[in-house]
Amino acid sequence: MASPAFESGRLSEEEVLISRLLEKALRRSRAFDTEGLCIVAGEKVWAIRVDIRVLDHDGNLIDCACIAAVTALLHFRRPDVTVIGEEVTVHTMAERNPIAMSVHHIPICITFGFFDGVGDPVVDPTFLEEQVMDGDMTYVVNIHRELCTLRKAGGLPIDIQQVIYCGQIAAVKAEEITNLIKKALEEDAEAAKKKMNQ
Repeated sequence: MASPAFESGRLSEEEVLISRLLEKALRRSRAFDTEGLCIVAGEKVWAIRVDIRVLDHDGNLIDCACIAAVTALLHFRRPDVTVIGEEVTVHTMAERNPIAMSVHHIPICITFGFFDGVGDPVVDPTFLEEQVMDGDMTYVVNIHRELCTLRKAGGLPIDIQQVIYCGQIAAVKAEEITNLIKKALEEDAEAAKKKMNQ
């Protein structure tokens, strides 16, 4: 549905790459507090899974998928629980307010496309640019300018000065995107509050 290049029922090489990078960006960077999902140590835990459905592939799926996954996890609320001895009670939303996940930092993917003979890279390459680019590099950066992950899988060799230059751009873009996500979540929370008060 997103693109004729995708086969139904099979994961493409690009989908596997996106899945692995998102796992590194979200789980291995410890962006979210997974210990907060524990109900009873060693026995019961909340299981959370993020499924992403691409509706229109116009390029740079990695960055789009990262923004979607991060926003979904920030928006997610789990039911509150009470544990008394061996008995676990899961409370409804009417009984207790649901609980947000604890967030340590918000990792954002920023992808650059490189073209042989062209000095400056392209940030957020489109589908057509992806078809003709000679290499790419993805930074996963948070608002604190910390590098969580860097992916450069083959393609055009890149000078170290170019890597540093792209890292500086990625840090600025990550801050912009993080602020947009926070603003959207605040607006959604206000809209939900107004809806509840009606």
